Amino acid sequence: MADLTQAEAAERAGSITVDSYDVFFDLAAEPVTTRTEIRFRWTGESRETFADLRPPRVLSATLDGVALPPPDDGRLRLRRNGDEAVLIAEAEAAWSVEGRGLSRFADPADGAGYVSMNAYPDCGPEVYCCFDQPDLSATFRLSVRLPPEWECVASGQVISHQDGVCSFAPVAGIRPYDLAFCAGPFVTAARAQAGGTELTVRHRKSLTGTAAVASLSRFLGDARRAISWYEDSIGVPCPYPVYDIVFTPDLAATALSSCGLMVVHERRLSRAGAGADLDNAALCAHEAAHLWFGGLVGPRWWDDVWLDEAIATYLSYAALAAITGTSEADAWTEYAYTDKPRAYLADDLPSRVPVSSPVTTARQCRDKPTGIMYVKGASVIRALGALIGDRALRAGLREYLTRFGPGSGALEDLVGCWSETSGRDLTEWGRQWLRTAGTPAIWLAEDGAVRQDPPRWQRVGIGLFDKDAQGRLRRRTLLTAELEEARTEVPGLTTADAVVLNDQDFSSTRTGFDRRSRQTLTEAACHVDDPLAEAVCWNGFWLLMTAAEVPADQFADMVRRRLAAGDLPPRSGVEVLLSRAVEAAGLWADPALRAGLREGLCAAARRALDTAGTAGPAGVARALAVGVAASAQVGGQLALLEAWLSGEEVPDGLTIDPDLRARILHALAARGQARDSDLDTLPELDPVTGDVNRAIGLARRPTTEAKESAWAAALSSGTSARIAEGYATGFWEPGQEELTAAYRDRYFAEALPRLAGRPSRMARKLTGLLFPSTLVSRDTIEAASAHAGGGVIGTEVADQVAVMRRRLAARTRAGRRGRRP
Repeated sequence: MADLTQAEAAERAGSITVDSYDVFFDLAAEPVTTRTEIRFRWTGESRETFADLRPPRVLSATLDGVALPPPDDGRLRLRRNGDEAVLIAEAEAAWSVEGRGLSRFADPADGAGYVSMNAYPDCGPEVYCCFDQPDLSATFRLSVRLPPEWECVASGQVISHQDGVCSFAPVAGIRPYDLAFCAGPFVTAARAQAGGTELTVRHRKSLTGTAAVASLSRFLGDARRAISWYEDSIGVPCPYPVYDIVFTPDLAATALSSCGLMVVHERRLSRAGAGADLDNAALCAHEAAHLWFGGLVGPRWWDDVWLDEAIATYLSYAALAAITGTSEADAWTEYAYTDKPRAYLADDLPSRVPVSSPVTTARQCRDKPTGIMYVKGASVIRALGALIGDRALRAGLREYLTRFGPGSGALEDLVGCWSETSGRDLTEWGRQWLRTAGTPAIWLAEDGAVRQDPPRWQRVGIGLFDKDAQGRLRRRTLLTAELEEARTEVPGLTTADAVVLNDQDFSSTRTGFDRRSRQTLTEAACHVDDPLAEAVCWNGFWLLMTAAEVPADQFADMVRRRLAAGDLPPRSGVEVLLSRAVEAAGLWADPALRAGLREGLCAAARRALDTAGTAGPAGVARALAVGVAASAQVGGQLALLEAWLSGEEVPDGLTIDPDLRARILHALAARGQARDSDLDTLPELDPVTGDVNRAIGLARRPTTEAKESAWAAALSSGTSARIAEGYATGFWEPGQEELTAAYRDRYFAEALPRLAGRPSRMARKLTGLLFPSTLVSRDTIEAASAHAGGGVIGTEVADQVAVMRRRLAARTRAGRRGRRP
């Protein structure tokens, strides 16, 4: 099927104006059928154009009552008859296997069926006829025929439900990819009101009364508070009268938000506690921001989709303090630990692109790294706030929404609004940060000046830290400096024991350390008296480790010593540091050191858990328990995990919830100590993600039969995307290199050819998960390099090769140093 190019879209936008869509889905039919009636007007001298339609079967198509030939390469050719036109198309729709387009799910608990439709970003034409481009919005009227006892939620309010047909009120300003709905015997868990917007949250029927849905009222409250905060801080009312939130098990993304509808993957229900509450609040705030950015104003073309995602990510953390009652610094600390590393990694891979980069087709946009579009984009927006002030930043957002909504905008429009509200010409800033790939590095030079490469216009925080009597680093002062050139004089920096550049993480930059600061921070294990400054330090050391400038065993030991020091970072920090340390031990360090490093990490996490208990920051005890499970190495540590599963020796305040139980079983499975019966009970204990966790556990078992079975299931076309990803996630386990060595060649000979025929998102995900990541060697790099190149599979292989080169370099340098713990 032909991809729509930007030139074709511009020509079509100049040829027609689309007034309305009437779209009907018959979910009671098998196969599902759709009928679309589009009213549009020809403009200027245009004589022909085309509509997008590529379902398995087109039943009929007419333009102004005259039958049309079948679509050619997914395009329905249209010729002008008069100034106004009516296009009607009927088609059969196919079911998706990856949670995009039209998908269905049969609940194993009660047999109930559920259907969801998601046209984003470019799969609308697979199920209904449309002019599928961002700048051709129109008024949509949706109606859906449902099986008995089903309901349907979509953009717009339900105006009737008669004779099995659910009809929705017209919604203006909808883009073809905005069309989405969920249908099935859902249960409404809670309702709320945010100004003029009515909110509801729903889940599938079989989850009623389970622990999984106990937090849905809190989730709805987060959405209500997010909407209220956006209305107050941006100054633009919510543009939609209803906002329905639906949790579903079959979704390609973690969540999506359309015009008045949020759909969330059920895996967000599988955890409990303060950590999950904060994560879910951030996700909820992100999706709610799309009511304005993406809904009220969307991109003019696909190269500016980043605007919606980056602004929503930035605003979600800015709003987190108001939503959850935490401090703004705590919210950005969460971001620094959980999100910022994704941007650093994505900006250091062969697939890196500028935040705003030209794309000629929608497919190219779909394949852009999310670490760039979402996370780096948000970091850059936060950096702008530090440069021009939050008031000017939000005033610019308000001007952008007011001037271009309802409708579409582009990068130049938004930067122009920020220039006006700040009184500064930001054109060059936009070129440096948004049109240029790569992340600048910043460090303190030996002459005491702050240097950056390449030079970018930014304002950074500079923390000066001194050691106290106990060896802990306390901040003496926090300076700010505006940088533009490669070298900037900032007096007084050389007097401190440690200088932390980009303190408070204002900017999107790589933090480097001068020799004295690096030694001081290493000795102190980054234990500074400010959580956000500590997150900046740890991100800096992780980048040094992945660049082979800090040995992996030294990094793991720093984490071990940090756990022993007490006064722990917040939950996200503990979780990320332990995860990084386990990765450092398993994939970056000399394999001969792996067991000792893991054993030391597990012992440190166990002692910290016993010491901190419930007295530490919210969620830390659970994060430590996850770390204990992930790093358990020797008999006594594995025996402790088995005791926890039996309810014995569980620390006070720690609950072995289904997700934590699954993580413990994964650790035991990797060492051949998980019973089949325990793994088989996971779906019963956790009806949301238990089946995926079972697949991970089965794949981790150290037997030839288990690996062969997992490999076959991951590549089988009959395995759902989520279960296939589970098997792939558990397949490569550090320490099982001998067992899995033969699968390196099979990856290239079997896996890649079979994945080539899968939908692009699924293909790229499985290409990365099944890559022989534990077989770190020149042979693997050489074999993989032959398959690196274009397309989603070749791009993912190239990225994996780049990471493996760094791991091999880290191991090689460590070997030359002859280091020991």
